[in-house]
Amino acid sequence: MSAALQGSVGLNGNNARGDTIAVQSLLTRAGMKLGLIDGRCGPKTISAIVNYQRNLMRNPDGLVEPNATTWKHLTGQGSAARTAAPGPTRNVTPVRTPPRVAANGGGGAPAIVGRAAPPVAAAPTPGNSSTSYTTLVPRPDRTTLNRGLTSPSNRVLLAKLGAPRENYSQNDQPITNAKLAAMMSTESVGPFRVTGLRPAVASLREVMLDVQRSIPDLYNSLSSAGMKVVRNVRGSSTSISNHSWGTAIDLKINGKLDVRGDNKVYHGLVLLAPFFNARGWYWGAGFRTEDAMHFECGAALIATFPNP
Repeated sequence: MSAALQGSVGLNGNNARGDTIAVQSLLTRAGMKLGLIDGRCGPKTISAIVNYQRNLMRNPDGLVEPNATTWKHLTGQGSAARTAAPGPTRNVTPVRTPPRVAANGGGGAPAIVGRAAPPVAAAPTPGNSSTSYTTLVPRPDRTTLNRGLTSPSNRVLLAKLGAPRENYSQNDQPITNAKLAAMMSTESVGPFRVTGLRPAVASLREVMLDVQRSIPDLYNSLSSAGMKVVRNVRGSSTSISNHSWGTAIDLKINGKLDVRGDNKVYHGLVLLAPFFNARGWYWGAGFRTEDAMHFECGAALIATFPNP
């Protein structure tokens, strides 16, 4: 296949369907086991690009660009500096795509109107290694984050799950809503244990399994800074944190927390975001005040949970 690539495919790529199909086809021919060639650039395709680039460059960036090194090697053009010998077939985790959330103008549970391609988080990408995951990169353009997903408001969570307690502060306090408390569970999700809403914990475990299969060293670097934490949003006396329902988690990489609000994010969190998005989780880097260590169940995912 030697037709020209019209736009970039991968992390921070244009990801037009035709270009994505072309790249997926070439990756499959090169020994990357992608399953369906569907024109969607999700975590599976990005992981395959990174794995392929490890034969070509010191710092894989997860991006195939027109007339650049990765595209030239994929298409077998003789002008490339080195020939990428296809490595062994690599399996990359298939990831289900979350429902797309429709704007409904109200405070109730959002309508589900179809299936959306997993959003692709964007940022300049250092080489993947256990040390590079805490390299700071600029926050990606917010318009490229969490596509098809919405952060559930307090109104949505209160309507679905009820109030965790009668009053809140900046400190963690017990859940006093007996029905909601009965839905909490403490379990292992792979690299760490969490306490959270049972269906949210189950979904988080699926995310972690996806990450383990695709980027095992990143998976091994992860730990939790808290899932169920019943308090107000930091700096607010009126807005309840989504952690209060056990539907959000803050993550550490190599024991380190990304600093909130500096518009810089850990490289490892950029790599994690597509896996969370594909399971219906919203990345906190998309908030007006950047909170990249934070991931929370999106509104459409919340709507699928059982009532207390």
